[in-house]
Amino acid sequence: MFKYWRSLHSNVVGRGMHMDCNSLISDIYDASTSDQDWSSLGQRLFRFFGAEAGTFRFRDGDGRYTNVFQTSSPDEDSYSSYYLHIDPVRSATSHMKPAASGAETVVVVDEIVDSERYRRSEFYQDFARPNGRENMLIGLVGDSDHTIISFFRDGRAFGSRERTALEQLMPHVRRGLRMRQKLFESELASRLTYAAFEALPGSAVVVDGDCNVLFANTAATKTLSHKDIPISLSKALTTGGTRLVVDRGEGAKIRQIVHSAANGGSGGAVRIEFDATENYRIGQLAVFVTPLPAQGTVLGVGTPALVLINDISQPRSAPPRVFSELFGLSAAEGAVAAALLGGQTAEIVARDREVSLDTVRTQIRTVLRKTDAANLRDFERIGALLGTYIH
Repeated sequence: MFKYWRSLHSNVVGRGMHMDCNSLISDIYDASTSDQDWSSLGQRLFRFFGAEAGTFRFRDGDGRYTNVFQTSSPDEDSYSSYYLHIDPVRSATSHMKPAASGAETVVVVDEIVDSERYRRSEFYQDFARPNGRENMLIGLVGDSDHTIISFFRDGRAFGSRERTALEQLMPHVRRGLRMRQKLFESELASRLTYAAFEALPGSAVVVDGDCNVLFANTAATKTLSHKDIPISLSKALTTGGTRLVVDRGEGAKIRQIVHSAANGGSGGAVRIEFDATENYRIGQLAVFVTPLPAQGTVLGVGTPALVLINDISQPRSAPPRVFSELFGLSAAEGAVAAALLGGQTAEIVARDREVSLDTVRTQIRTVLRKTDAANLRDFERIGALLGTYIH
């Protein structure tokens, strides 16, 4: 009768642990993707394994190793600053290679370090024993950082039931950390991409093949809200999203180029002229479309396309230092180059710089030679291109 009761009790406990294990697996994935529930997950795991404390220490976004189970524990600072470097358990696990089956990914402390030597060590005497780490159950994640998850308690050693349960959890811990790393890398790549778009001159808009806006930098959001230019960011009534709209005859051509770029084409460029309200002048916009590298498709209509929109109504000249740095011009030659692109004649440049006209003409010939420009008109083209990208 006693044997029957013990067997029944063992089965009931086993089923209970299995149910809790399934719940914990879900919590592991939730914590891995949200980074908000590690502490509460740790407390649940401590109760599940009958542990008094535990560690799950991995690298955060700043490159620091943090015990996410007990970030505010008073012994964490002393461990991180000193005992981490003399921890014989950490040293032993760093040389272990977890088996693919997971059978060797869970150990107890006496299996990886000599029991007597461990209990005579400074680490055990001054840190592990005072902090209740006499018995340890350790799971190896198997990553390049040699990450482990461990549970501690005094008195009673961890048994086969706790070991089996941790073996069931370890594959999910490993996958959870991989998911976390991929999410971090994806977020970092997105931040770098957005920073690069913000650094681009003029308005930068990323669209799909149907001109639905996926991203617009600050300049685009500000500039394309003006009603006096023929390109705008408009709300789509059907989807609630934002679309890039061109309300002139060139709109069809731009949409065609965008669609082509999103479906394997090389992109293109369009110049749009419009009546500007300022000084009754003719406004000009240069629109460049180029495909962006992407994995798979975006919104089912191909790879995204980058649309750069620059106002070329008033050409801007790059500063003299840019010409000197790019083409090896002297300071004087760079100043002459910038002045010529500002619309001044050789005579005016000579007068303003208080040098002879022959000196300026010699410097102009040097500028044309060093920039590989065929003539002044060709040099103006080079300078206008530089002015577009220097801001």
